[in-house]
Amino acid sequence: MIEHPIGYKDILKQKEYMKTVIAGIINRFGDSIDSIAFVWLVYQVTQSAAWSVIIFGVNRIPTIFLQPFAGAAIEGMNKKTIMIMTDILRGLCVGFVATALVLGFLNQWILLAATVVISCAEAFRGPASASLLPKLLDKKYYSFGISLSTSANSITELIGVGVAGVIIAVFSVSTAIYIDMATFFVSALIILTLRIRKEVRIKAPVNVKEYAAKLKGGFTYLNKKAVLKYFVILSVFLNGVLVPFNSLQAPLVGEVLHTGEVMLSVLGIAFSLGMITGAGAYPYLSSFLNHKIFVLAGVYSIGLYYFLLVFLAKFVESVVLLYIVIALASFIVGITISIMSTYANTEFMKNIEEEYLARVSALLNSGAMAAIPIVSFFVSLLAERVSTVVLFMIAGAFDFIIGLCLCSRNKLSVISEVNREDAFDVRESENYSTGESVK
Repeated sequence: MIEHPIGYKDILKQKEYMKTVIAGIINRFGDSIDSIAFVWLVYQVTQSAAWSVIIFGVNRIPTIFLQPFAGAAIEGMNKKTIMIMTDILRGLCVGFVATALVLGFLNQWILLAATVVISCAEAFRGPASASLLPKLLDKKYYSFGISLSTSANSITELIGVGVAGVIIAVFSVSTAIYIDMATFFVSALIILTLRIRKEVRIKAPVNVKEYAAKLKGGFTYLNKKAVLKYFVILSVFLNGVLVPFNSLQAPLVGEVLHTGEVMLSVLGIAFSLGMITGAGAYPYLSSFLNHKIFVLAGVYSIGLYYFLLVFLAKFVESVVLLYIVIALASFIVGITISIMSTYANTEFMKNIEEEYLARVSALLNSGAMAAIPIVSFFVSLLAERVSTVVLFMIAGAFDFIIGLCLCSRNKLSVISEVNREDAFDVRESENYSTGESVK
């Protein structure tokens, strides 16, 4: 029996998985509105740039430090319940902030406390959500399933950021935050309806030694799997190397490109559209392209992009041409980064045994997130001593240097092994469906 090629229409038929996709879309819409509203709210309440930086930094601390422990702690627990409870907790915190603003007693300490609670809840929800994937979707659907989720979330984020300003201007900041609150509750309601394949949970009292052993087991498992270590390093690199671009867009536009606020929108929209396109195209490209190309194109395109931005600023005099070329370059780089990221996430999930999913995915997220504040610290030091042009040149050079290591023959051989294993799995599945034996 010849099976039809897998496509996005097959994912739409996976009802339980689609529930998590829809819940994620609703969550992302609220978060994208909140990302604009909360930044505005923090500065409005505190009137202090320092407090804005403090709350921004605190928001990432639980992910970096708590998530590895959370991933080990939730092993054996009901992941669906954890997702529901953390969504409800986040909704209550966001609602409290909005109510405090309306009633006039909101201050920086309430904002800080709410940020800590919300971030801690997210540190538990992420691993719980990741560990449910095998119970909702077969491995053969991973490429299209993860790509669909990534594309849908990116589109939703683009829409949410676009309407956030309108909501705040027409209504108020509190209205935007109440909308975010509602999305958490709707997400929890959708997750409540999930029908999950039976999972074996061990009911046992909290044991510190057992917990420590689980955490250590996650590190040991990750260390023994070369392919998983490679994808963790790739994720850390990607988050770190994009820090200069993400944090210095305003100086880039003003000091380097000598344009206005419109260029910020062009950069953001073109990059986002590229990310959406790349995630959507990945499953089809992965069926016939060597996966090494995804890594090579993703890694080196970032360095070329940094150099191109500086080059264009020096040699392109036409403002219209500058906008066109930068929009096109941003779109292409968005595609290559998205394909590489989707590939890494998909293969990472495929190569983890189910019992280790929560722990190891938490370690991945923690490591990748830690790269942002660390690199930001060094970028801020450099920014005080060198121009933005020089900083972008340094970032481009750094990308190529690290790229030589990540894309060396020895490192890429790990990917080749994964490709061969995936091909074997496909042949084994096809032979099984026709009743033939695998020799």
